[in-house]
Amino acid sequence: MQQAIKNTSNSQNGLWGFIKTNIFDIFSVMGLVLCIVIFTITSNGNLWNSYNISILIESVCVYMILALGALFVYSMGYMDVSVGVQLGVYSILMIFILNATGSMALAFITILVLALLCGAFNGAVAVWLGLPSIVTSLFLMFVFGGIQYILIEQTGSNMISVKNYDISKFADSTVMIIAMVAVGLIVFYAFNFTKLGKYTRGIGSNETTTAQCGVNTTLWKVIAYMMFGVCVAIASVFLLARTGSAGKGTGSTYAMDIMLCIILGGMPLSGGMSSKVRSAVIGTLTYVLLSNGLTLSGVDIQTIHIIKAVIFLAIVLLTCRDKNKILPR
Repeated sequence: MQQAIKNTSNSQNGLWGFIKTNIFDIFSVMGLVLCIVIFTITSNGNLWNSYNISILIESVCVYMILALGALFVYSMGYMDVSVGVQLGVYSILMIFILNATGSMALAFITILVLALLCGAFNGAVAVWLGLPSIVTSLFLMFVFGGIQYILIEQTGSNMISVKNYDISKFADSTVMIIAMVAVGLIVFYAFNFTKLGKYTRGIGSNETTTAQCGVNTTLWKVIAYMMFGVCVAIASVFLLARTGSAGKGTGSTYAMDIMLCIILGGMPLSGGMSSKVRSAVIGTLTYVLLSNGLTLSGVDIQTIHIIKAVIFLAIVLLTCRDKNKILPR
């Protein structure tokens, strides 16, 4: 009898221990399921019609690729608020190159090189000058914002479009799904089975200890930002494919949206060993369903922004393990 009671107690402790350890993952999955159930009902099933599914795939593709790349930066407890304007500039540059040459390879290589250089700058300068990552990313945000404005002003229009290349082929749902799966598998492997993933999480947990173990933290910070840059370049192609055009406001909201995607997936902004690839996947699906579902349910855009802001604040406060480090470094 005593043994049975002991076994029951151990089982309860084991279950409670599992819940405590994975509480944020459990909440993130519950949030995704809740979104599916609520918006399936409030949209009268329109959430799952063929047209809306294609819209969901288009939205998820860009956010998913960006969120997967951002994992390497956010797992260190760092951030990059320049990603939105980078997307805008890369989209505009691709249009210029495609219209001038009709070569997608040249357009992509150009923005990939720029994204890698920006990633290296963001990671290296922050370390060398001893600045918080948000300072260097703010600098890039202002620089790219100015470049985006100048490029569009030179065209004499607020919006430019792709004319000499069929960019719509990248808007095909099958192509987008293949791209998401490919990027997801590469990131999953790199994040869980290579030094890059292990070291970035180590930096997020305790940078001093990681450095004392012989890890060149500066090098891996730069590589992490460059990996994010690769994903930004890829996402730019699919962002442009959605509309075939770009302008002054293109990509402006993505920096904060990606942060919200990640924390909706249960990942703390402080990063560390609790960072997981599934945070990007679950968080992106939840965020896109939330935005799309609220729209289908007839909620006006101003209210949607307020709801997102409230959710963002609540989750940041709940997922922050260290009271002294609510925001990333």
